Amino acid sequence: SKKYEQDKHVMKISINVTATVRDAKTGKVKRVKKFHNLLPTVGRALIAAHLGTASPSPSSILVNYSSVGTSSTAAANGDIALGAETARTVIASRTSASNVAYITGFYGATDVSGTLREAGLWINGTATANSGTLFSRVIINITKAVTETLTLDWTITIS
Repeated sequence: SKKYEQDKHVMKISINVTATVRDAKTGKVKRVKKFHNLLPTVGRALIAAHLGTASPSPSSILVNYSSVGTSSTAAANGDIALGAETARTVIASRTSASNVAYITGFYGATDVSGTLREAGLWINGTATANSGTLFSRVIINITKAVTETLTLDWTITIS
């Protein structure tokens, strides 16, 4: 009897975030911090729906908003929103190369200030807090003044 070995390739999605705080007037980098991100169940379910459903809802998995908030509650698989969203912006840029997607959220000097403890990416969101489907949530620790800008660069690797 012949044994056949099945290719056991497991898909892994790794999300990392780099937060860069700059002086709003000069553009000089003041602080850079790196964080590892969580892809909650709702985000994974949306990917699966797009692979296996003829008419998934929402009809697109395009990430269109970035948000930040003040809750320091640990990120969890069951998250469907940020704990305390305080600001959100339309995605500033997005691109991909091979199996890696790059998504950037930008917050100007007056968009938000204070101690930011969480950030998220949203699919099919609007300007309203916690609207859309949460694709990604990360716990951060960034203090931003009204004289500074904040850039959040997400690197999403599918392997």
